[in-house]
Amino acid sequence: MASRKKGSAKRRATAKRQDQKRRAMRRTALSILGLLALSTLLGFSFLIGEKGEQSNLSAGVKRKASSSVSVKDHKTISEGPGVGEEYPKEEKVGFGLEDLIAKTKERAKASKENNASRAMLPTTRHGRPQLILIIDDVSQPRQLAAIRALPYHITPSIFPPSKMNRNTPALAGTLKHFMIHLPLESGSAKMNRFTKTLFVDDGPERVRKRVEEIRKLFPGAHYVNNHTGSVFTSNYGAMYHLFGDLKKEGFVFLDSRTTGHSVVRRVATDYHAPYLSRDVFLDNIQNRAAILHQLKLAVRIAKKRGYAIAIGHPHRATLEALRHAGKILEGVETVYFDEFYRSRYGR
Repeated sequence: MASRKKGSAKRRATAKRQDQKRRAMRRTALSILGLLALSTLLGFSFLIGEKGEQSNLSAGVKRKASSSVSVKDHKTISEGPGVGEEYPKEEKVGFGLEDLIAKTKERAKASKENNASRAMLPTTRHGRPQLILIIDDVSQPRQLAAIRALPYHITPSIFPPSKMNRNTPALAGTLKHFMIHLPLESGSAKMNRFTKTLFVDDGPERVRKRVEEIRKLFPGAHYVNNHTGSVFTSNYGAMYHLFGDLKKEGFVFLDSRTTGHSVVRRVATDYHAPYLSRDVFLDNIQNRAAILHQLKLAVRIAKKRGYAIAIGHPHRATLEALRHAGKILEGVETVYFDEFYRSRYGR
């Protein structure tokens, strides 16, 4: 009897231990399942959040792309016509303008910021702003002698040979600092009668031959600016070919800005080249007071920006005004254009 009770108690204890063990296993299984469910839930939440971020990012990119402004033609600021100039009434196209635009559009976009940053480089040499004085239309020894007599560094821009004076290459041969004053088509029939003026209808071949001729006539020249040229410099196709031919022959082009419609800045950008232009015409009005007023304007620009380019002509009034400009030019340094260019661009 006692042994039966003892066996029964032992069985109950065993059954209790087994029941406790089963309960513990169920709790462990439930814990594991809970952890798995939580992990799965967190995983789904992460994926949903990641997709949401990607969706927002894509939407932001699309909004940015749709709101961006495409590169458009660069328009220069109108400063009015120069000496003997008028605005062109219509643009003549003789150089395949559409093809050229398509060809250079990407280059324009790539170099736009580069040219803009170079335009802000400091140009003072001795701690003073630089004033570049250029006298156009030089073709005679007496004009050159009058320029040399002035106590400033002044760059003469010399005409190619013409019916009036065929010896200008010899005149340039006596100079270290000079430019070539290249006649280009203007809106004035009178101005366009100058010997071998380039017209927008001349075509690339004639432009190339003319530039090659200028190189042979002036083997030591490096800089060119335009004489008149309101029509030519406002025509993209014509200017694109001229600029490229000049660059090929080792010339740097300075835009005289005889028209507010000039496209030279845009062309220079397309060629990854610096753009330089005159800031002030000194003698549109040929009297001493007016010229000194313009000179003061050029000095103000130089002091504000670090440099200014002023263009005049070998008129008696201009030369007389420059002889009396000592006080006006205090605080600036007059430099030759080639010295200015080399100090600015290192070549």
